[in-house]
Amino acid sequence: MRADRLTLLLRELAAAGPGSAVVAMSPHLDDAVLSCGALLAQLAGQHRVTVATVFTAAAPPPWSLPARKQLRALGDVDAEDFWAQRRAEDAEVLAGLGAAAVHLGFRDALFRRGRRGPAYPVFRFDAARGRVASCDAGLATEVSTAVSARVGAIARARECGVIFAPLGIGRHVDHLITRRAAGELGRGIRVVYYSDFPYSQSAAPDPRFVRRAGLVPHPWLPGRAENASRIAGYRTQFPGLFRDGTVPTCPEIYWIAANDSATAA
Repeated sequence: MRADRLTLLLRELAAAGPGSAVVAMSPHLDDAVLSCGALLAQLAGQHRVTVATVFTAAAPPPWSLPARKQLRALGDVDAEDFWAQRRAEDAEVLAGLGAAAVHLGFRDALFRRGRRGPAYPVFRFDAARGRVASCDAGLATEVSTAVSARVGAIARARECGVIFAPLGIGRHVDHLITRRAAGELGRGIRVVYYSDFPYSQSAAPDPRFVRRAGLVPHPWLPGRAENASRIAGYRTQFPGLFRDGTVPTCPEIYWIAANDSATAA
């Protein structure tokens, strides 16, 4: 039986030898582990895995109404202290997984501002629906540049076999900006997209992007049940994401271009 492209990709990475680099681009401080933690944990046994998280910071006031509501719901926490706690959680979880953590320091959408005020003043009607603000028009390029600068040294020192990036399911603007940034990394950079969990439980991929990029889905289930304990390590986020305290054991989904020359047989 002919192997699928994900299996071929993993074989190719194994053939590259121990120490080759694998990079996962994560919009927020939990997305990579939520969406592809099981596969990253397996790869970390043989490869140098780095998770580059893009939006890892808040901002001083004044804040948007959605940001104030979130901080109030968390018990009127200090924004800077809260994001420092989130970064610490991420570093701890990724260290246990066997991956290096890189925090790029861009501000979360809730806290970004344009010239006339908050970039996303009505979060559920703009940022949560994929309506990228005009002041964020060049942000994907900034993110791409930052990833190249911070992670590029890893790729140069140890051949980078693949970069995992979010597919943007759920259409959160930070996920879409990260996806776009991955696409701007340049020729020779091999990008595999992952389904954004848990958004993927209730939303579908953008069919236009999938069609335009010629992507084909490939499921990955091994280690997914064990990954629930890593997800629980994001203590500030877990109760809001899984109100019953249970992480659904569903496959991770990876989207690979049908014409991927490296895996085409």
